[in-house]
Amino acid sequence: MQDYDGSSVLAAIRAINATLVPEAALAELSAFVEKYGFEYIFLGQLVNPANVPLKDILYMSDWPDELKAQRRSQLAILHDPIAICALRSKRPFTWAEARVHASRLGRMVVDRVHDFGITDGMMFPMHALQSISGGVSLGSGRKAALSPTQVLELEIVCQTAYFHLETMLGPFPYQKIAELTRRETECVQFAAAGKSNWEIAAILGIEEDTVKKTLRKAGDRLGAGNRAHIVATAIARHKIFP
Repeated sequence: MQDYDGSSVLAAIRAINATLVPEAALAELSAFVEKYGFEYIFLGQLVNPANVPLKDILYMSDWPDELKAQRRSQLAILHDPIAICALRSKRPFTWAEARVHASRLGRMVVDRVHDFGITDGMMFPMHALQSISGGVSLGSGRKAALSPTQVLELEIVCQTAYFHLETMLGPFPYQKIAELTRRETECVQFAAAGKSNWEIAAILGIEEDTVKKTLRKAGDRLGAGNRAHIVATAIARHKIFP
């Protein structure tokens, strides 16, 4: 594989940002990544499909329709090690690297993609302050041998396409930024550390009933119900330290 100079990267960035419809942006990205040996693109926000309808998220893919339908029906993303690793990682990684960390069910999810001839790939995680985490996953039917420079080139262009599409198609209804008050943040942070309401009250010097009410208000802001859901949502939205 030949190396591509910076002019081709800059040209791709400009071409993507000049597009006015999602299909055109995806086409520009597809034309660029094809030079690096990739034939398939999955681009989207990483959310629980049981909570958020597909129509309410950034989601674009040129994977086979049968594969997409199969993954949707099985809620495959919940066990997909590539998606799970993308939530945790800030840097690109190969599908093979993610599979090493997969559960038995996760390996089955990856193997089903392989059954469609998409056997190798890379994931480029996408994280931003005002966004839900997402990623651009590039797939191929053959092994792609990339230099570190080529991975960086792909990362830059994938980022351009992802955030351009997010701006073009957003804002999304579930992406409202819920800001917790200082007291709510403290209570949720201690709840995440396993402290009881009584312990939180003692630490903060407030009434136990105040802790209960504060956690309830935090849950209302986050759209979360019980204690575990409040903590999990706050961590997922980077409102507290994990």
